[in-house]
Amino acid sequence: MDTRSGQAQAGGGWNGSGVRRASGSARSLLFTVIGEYLRDPGAALWTAGVVAAMGRLGVEERAARQALTRTARDGWLVAERHGRRTLWRLTSRAAGHFAESAESVYRAGRHPTAWDGDWTVLVTSVPESRRDLRHRLRTRLRWAGFGPLGQGVWISPRVGSEKAARQVLDELGITASAVSVVGRIGGLGSEFEVVNRAWDLGGLARDYAAFVAEFSDLREEREPAVVFTEQTRMVHRWREFALRDPVLPAELLPARWPGHDARDLFFRRHDADHRVAAEWLGALS
Repeated sequence: MDTRSGQAQAGGGWNGSGVRRASGSARSLLFTVIGEYLRDPGAALWTAGVVAAMGRLGVEERAARQALTRTARDGWLVAERHGRRTLWRLTSRAAGHFAESAESVYRAGRHPTAWDGDWTVLVTSVPESRRDLRHRLRTRLRWAGFGPLGQGVWISPRVGSEKAARQVLDELGITASAVSVVGRIGGLGSEFEVVNRAWDLGGLARDYAAFVAEFSDLREEREPAVVFTEQTRMVHRWREFALRDPVLPAELLPARWPGHDARDLFFRRHDADHRVAAEWLGALS
């Protein structure tokens, strides 16, 4: 599971086979599938299995095959030829990437750490001409729980934020142009003003409420194919929150924060349905 690979939205609705189309591009949906089900050691999928799984998510065969080819070309998947058939596995780079993502989403997100009251402030400088680098930096820092205050200034209340920021900066080769400060908010402004400048809590609250409304009424008795479809749709939606929600400490959140109910629902359903969904997908050939 990962948010850094998201593509342009393709809309919802139904495909020509009467299967509900999940919001998102074919490649974005494919990243959800491989990040959720291929990160276990030894996991692999046949091309026909990928196409069938994507079809369950409302993606037409041609779009699924194109997404598969592009994803392999970009170094996320490696092909094993077995006669006329192809088996796909994660590359070592992709396996490490998805393991890191899973650690953040499934462990840190499930059990947020206690807050000591300190903030990490990061000041970065990337020339406007290096737009690709600026985009990668913004995405990686958001993934690490930082919110923007403008003019290259980022802030995070997460314990360990400075270590995470250093890793991002090292990987992008821009550590020398950054400065970090760790400490408490002073007498000017307030923590709640900082939070609302750096993150859209109102939009998050509305989307969390919609998530609960969509996935709280799933039936318990379902065919494995249906479990896979609904589980993957849920994970795909949850990926959006992983990039937008820094998992703020309780002290910085509004009362009756709907993200708590959404998180409880996600992990309860994920724990109950993941094995069934993975076994159905793994049996496709």
